[in-house]
Amino acid sequence: MNRVDKGRVRAAFTRGAGAYDARASVQALVRGRVLALAEAVAPARGRVLDVGAGTGRLLADLTSARPGLAATAIDLAPGMCRAVRAAVPGAAVAAADAEALPCRAGAFDLVLSTSTLQWMPRLEPALRECARVLRPGGRLVLALFAEGTLRELRAAWREAAGDRAPDRTHRFFTRGEVAAALEAAGLVTERLEEAEHVEHHPDARAVLRSLKAIGAQGAVPGGGGLAGRAVMLELLRRYQASHGGPAGVPATWHVVYAAASR
Repeated sequence: MNRVDKGRVRAAFTRGAGAYDARASVQALVRGRVLALAEAVAPARGRVLDVGAGTGRLLADLTSARPGLAATAIDLAPGMCRAVRAAVPGAAVAAADAEALPCRAGAFDLVLSTSTLQWMPRLEPALRECARVLRPGGRLVLALFAEGTLRELRAAWREAAGDRAPDRTHRFFTRGEVAAALEAAGLVTERLEEAEHVEHHPDARAVLRSLKAIGAQGAVPGGGGLAGRAVMLELLRRYQASHGGPAGVPATWHVVYAAASR
């Protein structure tokens, strides 16, 4: 189970909302794959909910392709909700928690979630909520960052911290955990696949800046005081020494995609 400070997540993604689409290149690739999966199962008419809607680009693209869909968006960050209202003017939008959706049971034909559920303490409560708001026969399409995500950064932290500090790296879920959580939520998995995307940054410090710029502070290990600063500097040194090259340093994103039905 992850220790997630939802207040910190809310504030970080609100700050990052304005620049998110320009900087979140991997998330844009993931969104494109989710859009393709959603278009394959979306009805011509009905109701669609995006859980963790971000800036609303996924909903905007889907409702453009399926104008008969009535859109609803939920995001924890008020800044993201403002972006959704601009991107999808007709959508119903609410700032809310994925673990407590403010929607009636069986309200939606399609539920989407992309690049969001990895920030949950556990997967099951949010997926149970997704299942609850789906009508019988409704579809869920999701993507989340999984266990191989940012493995270079997390390995450098563990090497740098050693026994001097607790492991403060975010724990991303495994493919098996995603499958088990879908089943526990009462959903029938129809598709489960994985992909990896590798970004390159000028140096290790640029990786951390990039994560913070899109609001993903939860993925950045840290600690206060001089000891924490010393470990962070050692993390940067080890990351650079192990992975630096002519193309800069890599940051790997491991994605699990799923399509399921109620």
